[in-house]
Amino acid sequence: MAGSNAAAAPRPAHRPAPGGVIAVGLIALAVVVVPLIALAFRVSWNRFGEVLTDPETLEMMRLSLVAGVLTAVISTMLGVPLAGWIAASRRGAAIVRLLVLLPLAMPPVVAGMALNAALGRRGVAAPLLDALGVQFSFTFAGVVAAHVFICLPFVVISADSALRSIDREVVASAAGLGLGPRRIWWRIVLPAIGPATATGAGLALSRSLGEFGATLTFAGSLPGETRTLPVGIYVERQSDLDRAYVLAAALLLMALIVLLIANLPVLLAKEHKATPASIDEGDIERLAALVRPPEGTEAPAIAVRYHSESDSGGRSAITLPAGETSVLVGPNGSGKSTLAGLIAGRLAGADVHAGDRELTDGRGRPVPAHRRGIVMLTQNPGLPRTTTAAGAITMVTRDKERTGELLSAAGLSEVAAMPVPQLSGGQAAQVALVRALAARPATLVLDEPLAAVDRVSEQRWHRLLEATARDRTTIIVSHQLGEIARLANRVVTVSGGWPVDDQDAGEFFAAPPTDFAVRLCGTNRIAGTYREDAGGAGRLETEGLTLPARPGGEHAPVAGGPAVAFVPATAVTLDEEGPWRATIVDLSSQAGGMCPVSVDLGGTRLTLGVPARLVASEGLTFGTEVRLAIDASQATVRAA
Repeated sequence: MAGSNAAAAPRPAHRPAPGGVIAVGLIALAVVVVPLIALAFRVSWNRFGEVLTDPETLEMMRLSLVAGVLTAVISTMLGVPLAGWIAASRRGAAIVRLLVLLPLAMPPVVAGMALNAALGRRGVAAPLLDALGVQFSFTFAGVVAAHVFICLPFVVISADSALRSIDREVVASAAGLGLGPRRIWWRIVLPAIGPATATGAGLALSRSLGEFGATLTFAGSLPGETRTLPVGIYVERQSDLDRAYVLAAALLLMALIVLLIANLPVLLAKEHKATPASIDEGDIERLAALVRPPEGTEAPAIAVRYHSESDSGGRSAITLPAGETSVLVGPNGSGKSTLAGLIAGRLAGADVHAGDRELTDGRGRPVPAHRRGIVMLTQNPGLPRTTTAAGAITMVTRDKERTGELLSAAGLSEVAAMPVPQLSGGQAAQVALVRALAARPATLVLDEPLAAVDRVSEQRWHRLLEATARDRTTIIVSHQLGEIARLANRVVTVSGGWPVDDQDAGEFFAAPPTDFAVRLCGTNRIAGTYREDAGGAGRLETEGLTLPARPGGEHAPVAGGPAVAFVPATAVTLDEEGPWRATIVDLSSQAGGMCPVSVDLGGTRLTLGVPARLVASEGLTFGTEVRLAIDASQATVRAA
């Protein structure tokens, strides 16, 4: 028994619906099923073969099937592009969706009258149709036209729903990698909506088999020409009810078979689960050589000028230097991803230049992402779910051999043949990074793409970014201090939707410009007044604290003037003999065995790192009073 339990795979716990929901659901099911069961009891099954083999019945079935297949094909050819246009429309999409649904809401006889008014012998289009020698009313073409009018919404609704469920990042990522709208449509969108489109086409075919009112009104009931099976059932109902029941059962079976076939892609779809696969070290030098921009490509400086002005002191323009790594930092919602999106062409609202190239057209609209030459990768890998890891990269390289070389150099050979839905979050993130670099961009924008990657793999990718840093202009959105320290040449601080500071990385760490940057750097910012005694010894005076100071350099404060001291958290320690008494106001956990602790010292808030074991042994918590020591030699004092 124990062995059996150990072998059982975990599965989601079952959550039954409330009893009332189940009861009403059963009633609803009965509304559908009971009439069908009643029909089965009324059918004279002993006449089934006789009626179905009758030449008149066979002809009606042939007309119904041919009309149904033509309807499904035409509806699919028209409906999928219409759904694509609706999904891509910014305005009027809701109105178009309403118009598409209208044939489902109107009585079929009204649909037939509308078709007669448009395509009938005295309809609006009659002069043109007469000139072309084409007639619809009371012809087989009229049957198909009536069925398409009624059935087209099924395909549009199915395809539109599938299009709206496609992850936008998949399309945006592909465009940034240079895939044009046509390639994206054929290689990514159509495969993604294929199952839903098949279901919609099946519904259209099934509905076409049962269409009656519009057909009879517009095309009539001409035997061998327009009398389909539903029309035949209506005619037989008046003369031979038993025969009509047999025909109804046959039509129901035909529709059921069509629906089963249409739903095969969904019924046979496999549920992909993340599969363990080893990722080796790869060859960073080889990978760096494979992803370098083409010979003669120069890394451009990126200049951004917002279309509006900040009312809070933010900059409306900023330039990120060519061939360097600029890191964007700021709190959540500060505008880092917005700035990255403006650069990559995913958002409008700024004039962007890449070197001497203006990335807006003559009307001020952004150059499309696929023509921009700037690749952006976000936390969402944006890999197409209908292909494999290698297939996703080959969309960019157009060369399976080169794709194999890239995956091998990246240490990802074992995941090459895995379907994208089967990749774990970390595997997908690394495949996406290889895919982005496979485009060999001169400008690379990374919006925390390694968030799902383990630390060991992250360090490997950092080595690659270091190795290729001089080859391209790299822009990184980051919240990780180690990543910033390792990769950044410049740091742009973003706040309130605007860049507020642009510094050399060394200057950023020496004097973080905002409260967020101060916390990110693990330092303390103490504002006060700089004083000097007769001997020239300096000190920073603030409420509750006087700190010895040794200012110097171009940012040195003047005596009696405002100043600010930057004190690393490591310079502040708990000390029972320390000169300052403080109260703990915040305490959190952190990897590495250290707990960031915030204290209030006479109105000045300081942060220090305390070993987790000490927090536990001393019972430190909110409100605990402690004594502090500060190593003033580690402080940097500047003019405020």
